[in-house]
Amino acid sequence: MQYQRLHIRVPATGEVILRVGNQVKIAARVINISAGGICITAPSHALGDTEYHIEILTETEGKIRFSGFPVYQTDSSVGIKITSIDRACLKAIYRLVEGFQLSEEFIKHIDEHDILKDWLVDEAGNDLSVTFDTSLTKEK
Repeated sequence: MQYQRLHIRVPATGEVILRVGNQVKIAARVINISAGGICITAPSHALGDTEYHIEILTETEGKIRFSGFPVYQTDSSVGIKITSIDRACLKAIYRLVEGFQLSEEFIKHIDEHDILKDWLVDEAGNDLSVTFDTSLTKEK
């Protein structure tokens, strides 16, 4: 089964804190971010299957807060799906993504990570059919 993301993820930087209640469980760094979740550096132990309260401190957007569940963990990274986020924080994530898309690094990123296939899905994750009309008409 092929998996496609609903949202484009882009590289990001910033400190991340994962909490359960008021107790800090993990301090890490952001690897990439999207409107659907984040990827962070992995701790030395496996994360529990619980909802975490997450706070990211970014240079350009300040603090971004949301709740989420870990969806995968490798030796080097943890993927977290956003389960609850307020409108202002979601807009901050969209601004981070849009800011990267306007940078020169974006073209290099497209080439190295083959992210074009991630764009061609609808909100439900279904493949979209895209066609281009190339017929030209001459005006007299």
